[in-house]
Amino acid sequence: IEELRRDLRLMKLRRQVTPHFLFNSLSVAVSLVITSPKEAVAFLRRIAEMYRYLLNYGDEYAVPIEKELVMMRQYFDLMSTRHVDCLELHVSRAVRQLRGYPLPPLSLQGLVENAIRHNAHTPEKKLKINLLTDGDWLIVSNNRLPLLSDGGSTRMGLTYMDETMLLLFNRNIQVESDDRHFTVRLPLVPPGEAALTHSLRP
Repeated sequence: IEELRRDLRLMKLRRQVTPHFLFNSLSVAVSLVITSPKEAVAFLRRIAEMYRYLLNYGDEYAVPIEKELVMMRQYFDLMSTRHVDCLELHVSRAVRQLRGYPLPPLSLQGLVENAIRHNAHTPEKKLKINLLTDGDWLIVSNNRLPLLSDGGSTRMGLTYMDETMLLLFNRNIQVESDDRHFTVRLPLVPPGEAALTHSLRP
């Protein structure tokens, strides 16, 4: 019964975050159709590439970190075409070499999306997103450039990551925030502690 409850909770979390990602991406595409049709076409093609990731891994409980990094990079490149010369992404060599550590699908993309949505960014004051590791944690941090008017955050992405990590691995994420930086630490669970082939498919 407890395992069934866990599975149902995971399904609910996933069904919240996947449409959220698609809705936000398509909302940007709609605005581009009006202002820059050619750019909108390129944008939609990249969304299609990322949607292929969702088809392949969207039903999985967890996927290897190296695949999440590829998805995150695709999303960042997509946003960089929308916010030219306003965004920087730095992924440490140690992070690029990580293999097999399980993460919830769309977790890293969600952190990049949140950073872009809730911070101002201009060519003069760029939003800088950094990924590094101390061996036990994957650390995702960005400088804070508060918007003059921000509708606030539902914290859906953070809730999704925290509850999913807790349900799967009995580990919580850590969130730190001050006037200069916003940082999320994701526990690096040793490969083998999660069944990456276990999915939400019936």
